Amino acid sequence: GMFFAAKGGFNNESHNHNDVGSFSLYLNQTPILIDAGVGTYTRQTFSSERYNIWTMQSNYHNLPMINNVPQHYGEEFKATDVKFNPKSMTFSLDIAGAYPKEAKVNSWVRTFKLGNNSLSLTDAFRLKESDSPNQINFLSWGDINVSVPGQIDISVNGQKIRISYDKKTLSATKESVPLTDRRLSNVWGKEIYRISLNSKTTAITGSYLYTITPIYK
Repeated sequence: GMFFAAKGGFNNESHNHNDVGSFSLYLNQTPILIDAGVGTYTRQTFSSERYNIWTMQSNYHNLPMINNVPQHYGEEFKATDVKFNPKSMTFSLDIAGAYPKEAKVNSWVRTFKLGNNSLSLTDAFRLKESDSPNQINFLSWGDINVSVPGQIDISVNGQKIRISYDKKTLSATKESVPLTDRRLSNVWGKEIYRISLNSKTTAITGSYLYTITPIYK
């Protein structure tokens, strides 16, 4: 079935990525929505240039870009109001604190709810200002179809899911992320993809709902 993991924490953990609020989703032991991992270790990996590496950046995790600003490095950049309810299988957290002041975000509450055969994700936000449309990113691999407004179909090694979203509010794009590092390409192949849901407005407050379900046909 479906296996889901998400994290809160802060952006100064051992071997840190800027990934507060990111998540992974597997279907029948196959990774579908992924964390790319880390490439071959170099001097840059353990230097002040660490966050110039794309695999370390929040904009290459399953996270939003807020006012075109990604998360920042440091222990002070963290999740707040983290809650888990085992009865309802709901996990929620406010990730606004993981972004620098340039993101102009008061709150961004992510709520995950795992059902018997679905995962729903809600992003409820309040911004100080909205300079550019919100962009919510997902990393995946395999075959990805974003051509039908309101749905994204992903197929990986025979396992298929659909991400449903409000086509009146969001539009979907995908871009290839070439994997030139063998440590990554040995896992995922020659490329992965960044799927972006782009807001059609620059609202200061609102919410987005994405529902992820398996496709059995």
